[in-house]
This record gives sequence, structure tokens and C-alpha cells, in this order.
Amino acid sequence: MYKSVQFLLITIALLVIQNAFAEDATYSIEEVSYKNLVAELYLPKSTKAVPVVIAFGGSEGGIGTGKANGEMIAPHGVAVLALAYFDAPGISKTLDQIPLEYFLDAIDYVATHKRINVNRIGVVAGSRGSEAAFLMASLDKRIKSVVVTTPSKVAWYGMTKARSAWTYQNKDIPALSLGLSKEAKLIDRFSVALNDEKKSNEAQFNFEEINGPILLISAEHDQVWPSYKMSNDIKAYLESLNFKHAVIHNAYKTGHGFSQETAPEIKLSIINHFVKTL
Repeated sequence: MYKSVQFLLITIALLVIQNAFAEDATYSIEEVSYKNLVAELYLPKSTKAVPVVIAFGGSEGGIGTGKANGEMIAPHGVAVLALAYFDAPGISKTLDQIPLEYFLDAIDYVATHKRINVNRIGVVAGSRGSEAAFLMASLDKRIKSVVVTTPSKVAWYGMTKARSAWTYQNKDIPALSLGLSKEAKLIDRFSVALNDEKKSNEAQFNFEEINGPILLISAEHDQVWPSYKMSNDIKAYLESLNFKHAVIHNAYKTGHGFSQETAPEIKLSIINHFVKTL
């Protein structure tokens, strides 16, 4: 049920955001052939090297979310690498034990593309994908700008295995498992797990290692996990460390999938963040 709920909410949100402002296509789409990446590159028409954003989704899997971001962002002069990291041919079928090296390979790919500016790389992801976005940005200084929607502040177990969803150098990333029983509401299961301060601290991302500004977009009435509270926690944590980059938290009085009314503002905030910071 968790996966199906997430898929429905995120798909609706992205379709709403994508259709909020229809624009003429000013980009081409390139198939990517690099290691085992499942990706497409949305490349704006330009006579000079352009910035790029690596884009992927959450527990819905596949490449659809990345493509939606490509269609949304590329018309504004920023390339987008639409990336699938599970549930696609040649990679993991489920969101379990995903190697972070896969995401670092994606950075390597865009960094060596002749039409991409290697000094202007960002990442955008949502929900479960926010975990990977924070991990890759904290591991690789080439990521200079981050946007996450309805994010988590910690890593979680995978979808079908009682182990971390993420690995690095063949070791599990410290992660939390859900609390309570399967019959309980998802929001309660996540909230109970986060109440274990020791385990939560161990699973928290190294936000201070991120090499650029961060835009957090949360839902105050998130029915999946407490993205609003976790976003506030992230911002407070970085402020306590005098983080040198800007951290903006935009919260909306909606559920996990946002709404048609908030879509235009959310879309513009994402586009403007990358145009300004990259």
C-alpha cells in the first residue's frame, strides 16, 4: 500500500506541476549510454555549456518523474538528466539496497558531457528520492544546488527488505525501520520511528557536507511522513552549525502530493532556484 499511495500522490503532483505552465520545447532529448545508467538527457538549445540538474523520483520508481522534471526545467536553459534508480531494465526492481555509486556515476556522466558546465550541477528529487539526493550531495562536492520536495531528514529501510534502502562501498547506510504494525497509519509509523532519538541521529544525513544552497518544499498536512517537521529540523540543524549556504523552507498547507492550487508557485520556485543558483 505504501508504494501505491506514494505513486499516486507523486504522479498527480508532478502532472499538475508539469501542466501548470505549458511552454514551447526549446530542448532536445538524448539517450544516455554510460555504465548501467537508465537515463535521458534533456538538453537546452545553447551555444555555450549549460548547467544541469539530475532529477529522479521517489517510491514510484522508473524514469517518469525525471522526465516530468526535464519537461519542466529544460525550457529555462538548464539541462536535466532524467534518472531511474529502480524499477527499470538493468537495475534493481525494487527500492532496496540501491548503491549510491549509481548516483555518483550520474554525476560523472554529466560532468564529462561536452555541452554541460561541470561547475554547475544540481539535484532535484522528492519523497523517498530526497534520501538519495541528500546522500549524493553530501558525498560529492560537485553538486552545487539541491531541491527536495516532501523530504526526509534520515535514511529509511527499503521497500521489501529489512535493511537500508541505500548502500555505499558495499556497506549499508544507517537507516530507520518503520514503527508500529502494518495496520497503523503511515504517518504514525514514521513518526514513532523518528522518536527514537539515538537511531534517528545515526540515520540523519550529513547536511553540513552539502556544497550549495538547499530548497526544502514540504507539506504541512503530509499524510505519509512528517515532511514539514523534518524540513524544519533540517533548517534548524544547519542554522545551528552556521551553514554557509542559503537554506529555504517553503511549506504548503496540503498533503504529500500538494495540490493544483499550489502547483504554479512550487514549479516557479524550483525553476527559479536552479536558474539563480546554477
